[in-house]
Amino acid sequence: TTAISIIKDYFEKKDYIVLYIDETATKIINQGITPYGENSISMYEFQRRVFKMQINQEEKIEQYIKENNNKNIIVLYDRCLLDNKSYVSDEEYNKLLSEFKIDINKYINKFDLFIHMVSAAIGTNNYNLLTNNARVENKEKAIELDNKIRECYKKIDNHVIVDNRSNFQDKINYVIKLIEKL
Repeated sequence: TTAISIIKDYFEKKDYIVLYIDETATKIINQGITPYGENSISMYEFQRRVFKMQINQEEKIEQYIKENNNKNIIVLYDRCLLDNKSYVSDEEYNKLLSEFKIDINKYINKFDLFIHMVSAAIGTNNYNLLTNNARVENKEKAIELDNKIRECYKKIDNHVIVDNRSNFQDKINYVIKLIEKL
């Protein structure tokens, strides 16, 4: 999330229109609907809400792009629907795809590039929960989730894993270079 803000600013200064879909799960958790805690709903029901809101956001962005098809537009996603597979069983994920009539291959093909920025929980001492109050995962759980998310993308050709380089700024600079190259 922090990186996206910096990347957005960088490309806006180069006269791109940068559209951004922030992390849907965080929005829903911040509204008080959570898959954990005293008044929680099941993870499946939570992911249904994420799917619904995410699809709505994506449709708004796609409509804007159609209306402005001659402009330099970059769309950044904090997360996409593939990430949700890491939080439910394969059966539940397929049920969500079916319910929302998503052909996963068509969905994947709408993206020019998938960039997986490895969690700060892996290989650094910088992992904390301070920057996102919707996060509750300890370091071990964050590593487990990062590995599961990475697994969701492993068969996608246009997928790049960005590890934890010497510092956070180097990581962001590398992502900017990947986008510029594209």
